[in-house]
Amino acid sequence: MISNQTDDETADVDALRTRQPLRKTVLRSTAALPVLVTLMNGTAGFASIHYATKGGLGNAGNLPNLMIAAWLIFAALLFDALDGRVARMTRQATDFGAMLDSLCDIISFGVAPAILMVHTVAITKQIPDFEFFEPQASYLGKAVMVIAVIYLCCANLRLARFTIENAPDLLHHMYFRGLPSPAAAVLVAAMVLLFGNLQGAEEGLKSARWLNVTVGVALPAMTLTAAILMVTQFRYSHLLNRFVVGRKPFNHIVMAVFVIAAAWFFRQFTLPLAAFAYAASGPVGTMWRKFGSSGRPGRSEA
Repeated sequence: MISNQTDDETADVDALRTRQPLRKTVLRSTAALPVLVTLMNGTAGFASIHYATKGGLGNAGNLPNLMIAAWLIFAALLFDALDGRVARMTRQATDFGAMLDSLCDIISFGVAPAILMVHTVAITKQIPDFEFFEPQASYLGKAVMVIAVIYLCCANLRLARFTIENAPDLLHHMYFRGLPSPAAAVLVAAMVLLFGNLQGAEEGLKSARWLNVTVGVALPAMTLTAAILMVTQFRYSHLLNRFVVGRKPFNHIVMAVFVIAAAWFFRQFTLPLAAFAYAASGPVGTMWRKFGSSGRPGRSEA
């Protein structure tokens, strides 16, 4: 018995010794450019948190800072899209880069949107006392905090699942299983930008009570919906890889130009509509593949 235990321990030590040089080699040979781009993603997420909390909770004058925080989430999305592409183009995709990407995504697309949602709902003055444990805190305030925690937890679960299932080749980046965490964060950020743009068209916070009530209800509901969609099995297309990368028909390019122009001129409405449409594409596409194609011969469920 003792001899067998000793042999097992010796085998474990030998296995660790054989793995240790490989681990050191990986850490020493990590590509610099993709890592720097990934770190910019995390930096943008940190800056978003800073601006979202800059004016304090419930400060109506903090709306411009909240809009900056929302745009910084879009900046994080840009860096997140670039780092993987840079790594694949330079053939420098590594497990270290994938792990670092998930850690930065937790900041930019997990923590930052949850904090942004809470601070945006707080300035509407519709739900007071955002506390967990204070007896005098309202049930609605506690509910908003719970939704923020649920969103954060679902984003972490989504990122952990993606890290395990991810592969560096392009074929594994055509579809996602569950709403991607960057898309969920963009949905929250786009709602905040829409609120800020509509609020700027009003005379002031007091005269826009209908808008405050709507945002106070819609933003937490959207955040909770995005959280649930992240951990579902719904299939989502990778828009960049499916519709931009590679050779495309000429009319496809012309249509893309018109879409980009419309998005720019009507950006205050285009961003939230596009984010909502993409979030809805998962369950709608699943229902269509299940029921819409059932009566067509020769088609099978994807």
